[in-house]
Amino acid sequence: MFDALYLSPHFDDEVISCGAQIYDRATRGEQVAVLTICAAPPPAELSPFAAGLHERWRALGDFDRAAEDRQALAQVKARPIHWALPDCIYRRAQAGEWLYASEAAIFGKVSPQEAPLVTELAARFESLDLTPEAVAFIPRAIGNHVDHQLVRAAGEKWVGAHGRPVRYYADYPYAEAVSGGDAVPLSQAGRRQKIEALRAYRSQWPSFWPDEATMVTKVSQWAERTF
Repeated sequence: MFDALYLSPHFDDEVISCGAQIYDRATRGEQVAVLTICAAPPPAELSPFAAGLHERWRALGDFDRAAEDRQALAQVKARPIHWALPDCIYRRAQAGEWLYASEAAIFGKVSPQEAPLVTELAARFESLDLTPEAVAFIPRAIGNHVDHQLVRAAGEKWVGAHGRPVRYYADYPYAEAVSGGDAVPLSQAGRRQKIEALRAYRSQWPSFWPDEATMVTKVSQWAERTF
C-alpha cells in the first residue's frame, strides 16, 4: 500500500514540481506512488501542432517519454503508475477534429466534450492501493494547462467524496512567477536526486531550458511549494 500519492498530468510534471520532497519521503521509509494520467503512447496521426512539438522533443534524439519517466522516478525512489489517457495534444472530438490544436488551446478552457473525464478519473482513483492516511498531492493547475485542470478537478471530486487528506502542489515552471503556498523543507540529498532525475527527461529540456546548465541553475533555485 502507498503512503503518498502524487497525481501527475504528464510524465515530467511530478518530478519537476515535487521531485525532492518525493525522494525525502521515500528515504524516510514511505511508499510513494506517482500516477501519470496522460501516459498513452502517441497516436500514428498527429495534428500539425503536435507534430511540431515532436520535432522539438527530438532535438536531442529519439524519445520515449514513458521510459524517461521510469528512469526519473527510480532516481527519486517512487513507484510509477501510467494510465492510458492520451495527452491533450493527441485527443480528438467525437467528430474527429483535434480538441487542442494550438498553444493557446492547451492553456485555455477544457472542452465541454471532456466533462465526463472528471467523473471517470475520480471513479478510477478509488481502485488505488492506498493506506487510509495516505495524502493525495494534486496539481494546483497554475498556468491553466487543460490537463492540469482536468486532473485537479478529478482529484478534488475523489478526495471530496472520501474525505482523504489532500495537498495541492505548485506546478513548475508555471508557478515561478506566482507567490503563495508553503515551502516544503527539502534535504540537500533530495535536491541533488531531483536534478539527477530531471536529466532523464531529455526530450523535454528544449521546452523549458536552453541547456542542461540552465536547467540545473533554475531548478536548484526553485522552492517546492504546497497549498
